[in-house]
Amino acid sequence: MDKTKEQWRQEYQDEAPVDGAGKVAEAVRRLEGYRQCRHIFVSPAPALAQIRINALLDGKELIVPGPGLKEGFYVLRPLQVPFAKLSLAVSLKGLPMHGTLLRHQELAQFAIEVLITEALAVDTHGNRLGDGSGFFDLACAVLNQCRAVVEAPLILAAGVVPQPETLPVDPWDVRMHALIGPQGGRFFMPGTLLPAIDWQQLSRQRIKKMTPLWKEWEKAGSPEVNS
Repeated sequence: MDKTKEQWRQEYQDEAPVDGAGKVAEAVRRLEGYRQCRHIFVSPAPALAQIRINALLDGKELIVPGPGLKEGFYVLRPLQVPFAKLSLAVSLKGLPMHGTLLRHQELAQFAIEVLITEALAVDTHGNRLGDGSGFFDLACAVLNQCRAVVEAPLILAAGVVPQPETLPVDPWDVRMHALIGPQGGRFFMPGTLLPAIDWQQLSRQRIKKMTPLWKEWEKAGSPEVNS
C-alpha cells in the first residue's frame, strides 16, 4: 500500500537537517532566473534566511508572507534596511519593523518571477512534501489569483532533502521546477501553471483567519466552501 503524505512526513520530520544553508543560498544566486528577476517571493523559513538576505543585497524586492498568512504579505526593499539589521529584517519578528505590510490591492503591482520555499522532501518529478500546513501552496494560489506572479515563474525548493522516487500529490500542490542544493540544482520537467484557489477544499473558519484569502473569497462572490 502506498504511503500517505502524513506517513512520509513522519519518516522525514525527525531527520536532522543537513548544514549548508550558505552554500544553498549561493547556488540559488548562480541561477540565471534568479539573477534576472526583480521581484522574488521567499518562504519565511529560518533555513532560507540567507537567501532572503542575498535577495536584498542583490537589489531585489523581497515578498515574504507574515505568520500564518494572517495579515498577508510584506515587502522588503533593497537599500532600505541597514546592513546590520538584515538578519533581523528577514525574520518573522523583524518583518513588521523593517518591511511594509501590503494592502491587498497592492499585490497586483508586483510581477513575481521567482518563488522559493523549503521542503521535507522533493521527488524525482518535482513534487514537494511540505510540513502539512499548506501555507506555501495557498500563498502561491492567492498571489496568482491577485495577478502578482508572472505567467511562468521559476519555482524552487531549496535545501538538502531526501529525494524519493514518487510522493503523493494533491490537485492544489505546487510542483517545483528545481531542487537547489549546495552543489547546484536538480531540474525537473516544467510544472503546470500555478493553481487557482480551490475554495471547496477550504473551510470558512480557515479563510477568515487569513486576510488575503478572505479578501479573495469576498471578491469571488463568497463561493461555496467546505463546511
